[in-house]
Amino acid sequence: MARLRDVRERVHQPRYDTLVRGVGTSTVTNSTTLFGSANISNRALSNLQVAGQLAADATYILKAVRCVLNFQGLNDVEFTVAFGALPAIANSTASNARAEDLYGIVAYGATFTLQVGNKPMLNAPLFYAPAGGGPAGFTTENSRTVITNGVASQESILKLAKDIPIAARQNFAIVVDFFPFSVLGVGAGGGGINAGIDPLAYLNQFDGLKLVQMHIDGVETRDVQ
Repeated sequence: MARLRDVRERVHQPRYDTLVRGVGTSTVTNSTTLFGSANISNRALSNLQVAGQLAADATYILKAVRCVLNFQGLNDVEFTVAFGALPAIANSTASNARAEDLYGIVAYGATFTLQVGNKPMLNAPLFYAPAGGGPAGFTTENSRTVITNGVASQESILKLAKDIPIAARQNFAIVVDFFPFSVLGVGAGGGGINAGIDPLAYLNQFDGLKLVQMHIDGVETRDVQ
């Protein structure tokens, strides 16, 4: 489609990329770089069209960062019994209790680093960047609890103290790092604690539904077609 010469438009357009999305055990590696080439052309995982940068000489004013977490255990009757044409889920051992624990283990056990060009612009734990949306509330149905990363409100996102400009053809990325919770001492009863908690190992071993996704949010300036 032809572009209008010397005419540009500004739109509010979040960009996202995904650390993990699916069902079953996974093989996420530490220090994974998002907004690279891995998920390009897969809209379920990323809406970036060019690896590491915006397409067609677009520019961006980055105003916020978000982290979406979603975990769902599949080892209960709602999934292990067929529902209409939907088959029963087999061989998933993850419970909702383990899913709920995973929210805190991942949010507090990992950090993200936002990079623009070759500069780190922001480094913080995942919990520092609330999703600002998603299902919210309370339920007693099948002992479920509705959880999201932070308060499900647009007012509760990580708004940057200063906008970060991304120039045309400038690379940007988010790197996600996991750090284990090490054993500090013995148990309260005096017995030895045999292992710490490795958030990445728990994330990979969880065989229910899981989603960890990073969003940048701001204003994109692009050509008019």
